Amino acid sequence: MPLIAGIDIGNATTEVALASDDPQARAFVASGIVATTGMKGTRDNIAGTLAALEQALAKTPWSMSDVSRIYLNEAAPVIGDVAMETITETIITESTMIGHNPQTPGGVGVGVGTTIALGRLATLPAAQYAEGWIVLIDDAVDFLDAVWWLNEALDRGINVVAAILKKDDGVLVNNRLRKTLPVVDEVTLLEQVPEGVMAAVEVAAPGQVVRILSNPYGIATFFGLSPEETQA
Repeated sequence: MPLIAGIDIGNATTEVALASDDPQARAFVASGIVATTGMKGTRDNIAGTLAALEQALAKTPWSMSDVSRIYLNEAAPVIGDVAMETITETIITESTMIGHNPQTPGGVGVGVGTTIALGRLATLPAAQYAEGWIVLIDDAVDFLDAVWWLNEALDRGINVVAAILKKDDGVLVNNRLRKTLPVVDEVTLLEQVPEGVMAAVEVAAPGQVVRILSNPYGIATFFGLSPEETQA
């Protein structure tokens, strides 16, 4: 029997509903639900979509070849207010927001400051130590080296407020730091995060969700935006 599949990709779950594809006697057949794979609105969602579809079909005598039509919701990435409830890490630089939900976030809290490459900490003028610094660490740096440089900078009095890693080393780095920081990892497009710009990073505690940077008012407060600037 021909089937119609309706698929809803959400921030947390991907759901599928199957119905008979008969205009004269259309009826619900089965459903499936799995955790959304990847960020909503990206190609990573495909794996979860197929898994949910296969789960629903497993409850019926039919197979994938019987699905004649698929209706998919508009799964654009959501980056504002309560729609980011299931995101555990957020980075904001200039007008760009990166939100993702890795399995191993490190640290906790919110850090607001200027982005700087790890290697530039060694030559940072003492007059700038007190400013907030968000350190960018690419995948060429071993996590032990990253920890050494971060702790060395903290010992010198540099106000490191957060770290952004390209590799999946968030927990390894966080567990060895002398100060608890929001440590964002698995940022595969780290090279697109510019240096020398104001940025904000938030990492939620285990079992929690980001609350400040998912709220437009929280963003405006941290960046000191005026009412006119928030409307720009």
